[in-house]
Amino acid sequence: MASEKDYDEVQQTIFTAGAGNALQAAVASIVRRPLDEVPNFLEDPAGYDKACQTWLAAQRMTWRKISLEDGRLPRDAVTCVGKLCVLRGTSPRGDHGHVVVARACETGLHDPYPGELAADMLKPPFVWAAVIEAESA
Repeated sequence: MASEKDYDEVQQTIFTAGAGNALQAAVASIVRRPLDEVPNFLEDPAGYDKACQTWLAAQRMTWRKISLEDGRLPRDAVTCVGKLCVLRGTSPRGDHGHVVVARACETGLHDPYPGELAADMLKPPFVWAAVIEAESA
């Protein structure tokens, strides 16, 4: 029996190269919210990283962004293995960044880019992964 997914498959709606809303859709997928309930983090003047931290903290969740070493998690990030994350690499549709929903140390699970063009997910180099988790009580 197949197990139920622990994330939704929210699709991005803005497709401007390097300025789309894949990050918004990836976070919405992990936190299981409709796209319109999650901000477009790239539009925040504080920067997407701070915007993700702030918004997720208000949801009682954490954003743990980890720089990858040669496309892999560093040894001190072993506690992240198997957890849902946003994975940043290069878009297969051009020379700009893109993100997908992944599970740390596994391949991508969901590309927010809709349709057939999503099939390739990401190209290396993989730059960072951000694990999103509920805060501990």
